Amino acid sequence: MSLKDGLQKFIKENLVGEGQPLDITEEESLIERGIIDSMGLMQLLQFIEERTGIRIPDEEIFPANFASIASIVQTVERLRGRV
Repeated sequence: MSLKDGLQKFIKENLVGEGQPLDITEEESLIERGIIDSMGLMQLLQFIEERTGIRIPDEEIFPANFASIASIVQTVERLRGRV
């Protein structure tokens, strides 16, 4: 399963609140839609680090890097290139 697919599944199963639509596009703002809050971000970071083995440095944790599934994948791929 690709990182994108894994993220979509994780978000749908763990972060989408009751009553919210489950379909999430790759470019949709997770922050504006209210899917990611501070606790959700911590869960998401843990999932990414466990799934990829890449630690997300504190200086990389800002809204633009986690605004959408596409931006999260781009951030992880960029950090993979540094390793």
